[in-house]
Amino acid sequence: MENHIISEQNLSQTIVFSDLKTYAQTNIEADESYLLYYTFTEKFDVNIWDYYLNILPEKFHIEVLRYRRWQDRYNCLIGKLLVYLGHYLFCGSSLEFSRFLKDSYGKPYLKDSNIHFNISHSGNTAVCGFSKQEIGVDIEEINDLDVTMFDSVFNLDEMQKINKDGASRFYEFWTVKEAVSKAIGKGLGIPLLDIKIKDQHAIYNNDEWQIKSYKIENKYCTIASGISNKIRIKEIRF
Repeated sequence: MENHIISEQNLSQTIVFSDLKTYAQTNIEADESYLLYYTFTEKFDVNIWDYYLNILPEKFHIEVLRYRRWQDRYNCLIGKLLVYLGHYLFCGSSLEFSRFLKDSYGKPYLKDSNIHFNISHSGNTAVCGFSKQEIGVDIEEINDLDVTMFDSVFNLDEMQKINKDGASRFYEFWTVKEAVSKAIGKGLGIPLLDIKIKDQHAIYNNDEWQIKSYKIENKYCTIASGISNKIRIKEIRF
């Protein structure tokens, strides 16, 4: 299974959030998806933090501020701002947060929109994928762990590859299964063991999902979609 390191060569554009309204609307084609990502290295100035927090309505303030670690607060905030930014880029208008809802499985969606999105974050990086098809995204920071404890998640063939290649392969495969699970959108109702990884796609319940994995610094990120996926990547700067 091929994976890619995100670099200047595969970035389609760098977007500066404060210049958002200067960018022309981008039409998402049926066979492509967009990945927006942001990596933070330090805290915002308190006034800048308040500015970005106040873009969100009060109900989202509560969701952001319930986290105790500042890194978790940033990831929660940035994830929602990436949706806000993506709506402007791909729909040509500011997002009315009253349309930012969750379905019965807890999967966020935009009411009355043909754009699908999915958010994930890990460590100091938040990502959001956008597509006209169902899409799932997962990012995980690579840490040392005992990879032999996950035979309830990976089948024999997958475990053999993980045992051979170590933690890096584990996180690649883990993000594939999580991304597919999120694209399907049934939450914990899908056993990850039932998602089978086959080269550039994954299979669940006879449905095939196209997958593409990237390495962002010390993290693996996978995008899953039901179509032949051309991925356009945009780095976001605040």
